[in-house]
Amino acid sequence: MRGPLLIAAAGLLAVVLVGCGGAVDTAKVTFQRTTVPAGQTAGGGGSANNGEPQTNDPAFTNEKLRTLDPCGLLTKDILASVGDPVDNDRSDFASCANYMKDPAGDGLNITLTVGENVSNSQSADQQIGGLPAIENELDSGEACFQTVITSTLPAFGITVQAGGEAKDLCDAGRTVLTGVVDLIRNDPPAYPEAKGTLLVLDPCEVVEDDTLRTALGDGVDAGAPYNIHWCNWHSSAANLGVWLRLGFDPAKGSDGHPVSLGGGITGYTSTTTSSPGTCELQWGHRQFEGDDTEIVHLFYDKLDAAKGDDPCKPTINLAKTLITTLPKA
Repeated sequence: MRGPLLIAAAGLLAVVLVGCGGAVDTAKVTFQRTTVPAGQTAGGGGSANNGEPQTNDPAFTNEKLRTLDPCGLLTKDILASVGDPVDNDRSDFASCANYMKDPAGDGLNITLTVGENVSNSQSADQQIGGLPAIENELDSGEACFQTVITSTLPAFGITVQAGGEAKDLCDAGRTVLTGVVDLIRNDPPAYPEAKGTLLVLDPCEVVEDDTLRTALGDGVDAGAPYNIHWCNWHSSAANLGVWLRLGFDPAKGSDGHPVSLGGGITGYTSTTTSSPGTCELQWGHRQFEGDDTEIVHLFYDKLDAAKGDDPCKPTINLAKTLITTLPKA
């Protein structure tokens, strides 16, 4: 991994605590301005296919999306159609970027994210590659988001964000996403199979019901996916988020408090001073490649925490149980 994660860890907990009550599409919360180019409506003539767009295409199941290498989807041929690409920059299992130039030499930043939870999927009034699509452009014109809806109930999708000083950012994003959709259908680049990897796991299935009840109390809602590698749970007593991600090994750079999780595994906890009922806990699961490590990242929020309560205690207990059920590297 040559670049930092797209979302700073310090800001993730706030996202989770909102997301535990329902999925939040953070890319489109504060700057809605949807444009619909002529001839790109959902019902007539998309950018690649004619006819009504169709979702739930078997080529785009969540199981298949989890195995896709996002940097393998940003091929030089696809990126060269909008400018002069450089090396891709992976930032997580499902995200990759290229900080390139357009044909005029202006900065063009392309970021691909696979398997987002799309809260406004009902707004899909376009199509790309035969899939329902949404276009959102910042009012400032500094970025444009192109999203195709790949599945419903809940709605997931693939997003290309085009930003920078380049002109026609929406057109560039649409062109790249069209190429990505076509590649997934015809020659999807998958990660190599690896024993014990987290990337193939459904995060909403990794914590057993008994473990959830112990940590959150009775009345736990069904898991609400934030994306294909992150799931949230909510009860009247607490919230929990589980994120299976790539990053630098916490043992080599975390400023959290080290705690033993058993089996020779050390986790790293941190609490938020402004919200004493919250705890984050992460640990390295297995070496991925280069400097990247597969990480389990937990976010726990005890609602109405009493003075002196330690929110990391139930988080640590949950982690110890979870470790016993995760695949062994």
